[in-house]
Amino acid sequence: MMRAGAQQTRNGPLVLLLLTPAIIIYAAFFLWPTVQMLLRSAYVDGAISLGNYQELLSTPLYSKVIWTTLKFSVITTAACLVLGYPLAMLLARSSGLARLLLLLAVTTPYWLDYIVRTYSWMVLLGRNGIVNQVLVALGLIQVPTSHLSSDFAVLVGMVQVMLPLMVLSLYAGMVRIDPALLDAAAAHGAGAFSAFRTVFLPLSMPGIIAGSLLTFVNTLGFYITPALLGGPQQTMISQSIDTLASKLLDWPLASAAAALLLVITVGLLALFNRFFGFERLAGADS
Repeated sequence: MMRAGAQQTRNGPLVLLLLTPAIIIYAAFFLWPTVQMLLRSAYVDGAISLGNYQELLSTPLYSKVIWTTLKFSVITTAACLVLGYPLAMLLARSSGLARLLLLLAVTTPYWLDYIVRTYSWMVLLGRNGIVNQVLVALGLIQVPTSHLSSDFAVLVGMVQVMLPLMVLSLYAGMVRIDPALLDAAAAHGAGAFSAFRTVFLPLSMPGIIAGSLLTFVNTLGFYITPALLGGPQQTMISQSIDTLASKLLDWPLASAAAALLLVITVGLLALFNRFFGFERLAGADS
């Protein structure tokens, strides 16, 4: 043990030297801009004040944007969980070529750019899109109408973007569940649903929590999808930050909105680390 400690001491300067470029880049392009943003958000007329945050939280327009962001994030996370859980379960219980094909089906859309995927939904949900053609052919509507600029369009686009991340997070947890446990439950008289409820579902809970957290945190910062598929009623906080900074040039209020988004994200990650640990995100069992 003493030899290992001495070896670590000798390697210390070399490790620090190798980490120096990453530390410089991290400090210059993340820490320093973040500190600047926090300072800018806390200054009003040259004095430290919470005025920007008060304006952000008390103005009905910005309160609605924050509410819309949280609403879309919660609904998207829940929809991805409901849709992704059976698919991840099928993926974990399959093997060989079937598992490979399912993995390709799940991950291939994730490799495509957000803008490409979002524009495809603009074509599908537009007035002359395939959705309207099907509805007219079924006689459900007489006159085609555009489904864009609606909550439905934004949520469909966001769910489609985030679903692969949720499925892969669930799959990473489910694939480590020993199938013999379900066989043991069946041998003791448990039905299929009872075995799922008492054995499989509790063991898959770490994947559910990790997938929900990653999906929710990523959804909070959505910009392209609501900008292209939504309208003014579907504005999210990232769009408001862009408008405040680039069009209204109100950098203090934009900084306060960005800081609020950062606090929500860091708070959620801190809670996850407190109760479950970040190692769960890397696939550790405990």
